[in-house]
Amino acid sequence: MPSAFGAEPMPQANWQAFGEEVLAGVSGKQARSVFSGDVASEIAGVISSGENSTGEQEGAAFSEGQFVLFGLGLAIGASPSELQTKLAQRGAWSNRGAGSAERRGKKNAPLVAWIPSDLEREYWSQEAEQWVEANSSPLSSRDMPLSECVDAVLWASAIVPLMQVLPQELWLKVFSQLFQLRADAALEAEPTSGQHLLLAGELGLTLAWQLASLPATELPTQASLDAVATFLEGEADSIEEVLRRPTDIRLVVASLVRCRLLFPVVSKRNFKKRQLEISGELSTWMAVLMRQGGSQALADADDSVTQLDLGTPTKSGSSKKSSSLKKSKRGKSSKASDDGNPVECLGGLMRAASQFDSETLVPAIGAALGQSHSGGRLAWECTLPEAMWHSEVGKVVAMVPEWDVRRGRCFLDYSGEDVRVEIVGGKPIVLSGTHQTMIQIDGETVHPCGPWESTCEYSDDDVHMIELEQRFDGDVVLQRQWMLVRDDRCVMVSDAVLTNRRDGEVPEIVCSSRLPLADGMEVIEDEETREIILADGKKKRCMVLPLAAGEWRVGPSACQVSTSEDGHLVVQTRGRGKLYSPIWLDFQPDRFGRKRTWRTLTVAENLAMLPAHVACAFRVQSGSEHWVLYRSLTGRAPRSFMGKHLIADFFAARFHPGDGGMEELVTVDDSNSPEG
Repeated sequence: MPSAFGAEPMPQANWQAFGEEVLAGVSGKQARSVFSGDVASEIAGVISSGENSTGEQEGAAFSEGQFVLFGLGLAIGASPSELQTKLAQRGAWSNRGAGSAERRGKKNAPLVAWIPSDLEREYWSQEAEQWVEANSSPLSSRDMPLSECVDAVLWASAIVPLMQVLPQELWLKVFSQLFQLRADAALEAEPTSGQHLLLAGELGLTLAWQLASLPATELPTQASLDAVATFLEGEADSIEEVLRRPTDIRLVVASLVRCRLLFPVVSKRNFKKRQLEISGELSTWMAVLMRQGGSQALADADDSVTQLDLGTPTKSGSSKKSSSLKKSKRGKSSKASDDGNPVECLGGLMRAASQFDSETLVPAIGAALGQSHSGGRLAWECTLPEAMWHSEVGKVVAMVPEWDVRRGRCFLDYSGEDVRVEIVGGKPIVLSGTHQTMIQIDGETVHPCGPWESTCEYSDDDVHMIELEQRFDGDVVLQRQWMLVRDDRCVMVSDAVLTNRRDGEVPEIVCSSRLPLADGMEVIEDEETREIILADGKKKRCMVLPLAAGEWRVGPSACQVSTSEDGHLVVQTRGRGKLYSPIWLDFQPDRFGRKRTWRTLTVAENLAMLPAHVACAFRVQSGSEHWVLYRSLTGRAPRSFMGKHLIADFFAARFHPGDGGMEELVTVDDSNSPEG
């Protein structure tokens, strides 16, 4: 704790004088307005002291107190608590300035004193005692949940007004604990972790901002600036570390937004170009994982608890050209993107974070939220980030046909024993939950004995594809492919079971793949074929074709499809030695009414037909559109099917029956070097 406080409590008169000095420091223009509406709007690229053409105050997208609550709803799976909200409001009180209506135009007006009631004093004293006690435990800062790190920042942001409600001794305990948390994190937390950013970095910057009247030597300003810089210098390592818990990503992005605002307030530094780029990449992850309603894919929190992150845009999303864009003080247009997704269509954290890279992030976040755009579509798409994102450390995958959320999205989290999936077909979620696979070898169930690992990935303008692998007992390997055919709005998911019996026996395999249906999805089975339609209400959303199954219900089939009582689509496939079971998901409603079929194809090698445990191929037809798949289960060898000769582990293509040609989508060989 700074030596200015001494080892003993101050006499009451000295304490009151010190409080007035601290309050006077907070009354400085820079400190008091750092998170106010106008300054936040400046970061968002809209600098104005007046009203826009609609009569609304510029900066309405940023209510006071919101900044320190961004991302909490997603991280804790609930709305911010009463205490968190009150701390944010107290923190906003201490920086009320340019954004406060009653103080607008009064640059140096003193802050209005907080005159708490006895009930308020009791409430804050109880909460402060509990917080100090909870954070005095030996729990290392490296293990502190990021939401609790935000709590520390909240207490720091409200530390000045709390002088008027807490007893001196208790206030000093809170203050001392905040300094200790910052110091511990600087020593213990990994430099690439969110704990290092929030505690060693932002917490210290917040204290330096709030207590600007103290001597500079008493504050951790320089060390905290360096901590933020160190986190961003971690670049890809820092991003991967954050993605170990994807629900924390908004807390990190929000912290970077606040740190960017605090840098010039407590020092003469600003974010450098590379620091903005890393912050922008984290913000892009935030955008690509976002659902249309504002919540996050693969997370339990729903839209209702994440609305604070969306805020209130100063303009509604529209495809019409914005007429209220104003010029900044430097004479540059505040228009951050194309006319269809101007920054005014965003609010809250999304608007603030978009300014790390406005040219890319404004249209990307707008597209993720389902906002329309105008002008040339090609020009719009050229401004958008890549459409496949994969973290090998966090084990999170996002595959989108394009950034327009109405085209659907595919998300995977393979960090657990079972893969968590979320497939969005346009607006509704079609598949959501845990994708389990149960394997039996000669009647005995085998269990996973290792984590999922990524063995192959590929992305281009035609497809996104990733292959995952998990080892089971008895030298059994499960390989799972997810392939998204972008323009065609089709997804292929497959399970391959590979055995390696040292005794030379060919075991019998039963593979049961359980695809989780989203809430509200109804399964409609065809009376004659094994195809399935997934619908919500009266609207069809997805057509499911189990390619390893015989198309017609009459006759035997090695693959059967059923629906479980717990809301899973169960695809059970039988084979010997090795097996491959692909499932074709079609999300294009225009094809649901067409005639369709699928067939298992003959694969030959050296003029001999191969059994399914060596290699297999399939053809899917919907109207005039055809696709073919090929998978080798025994390594590469020169083989052929439908007149196509190839040496590959996996091959996918569009088939054109007119000339018999195949338009290659992706080819994978055993060197893990896919070709498009």
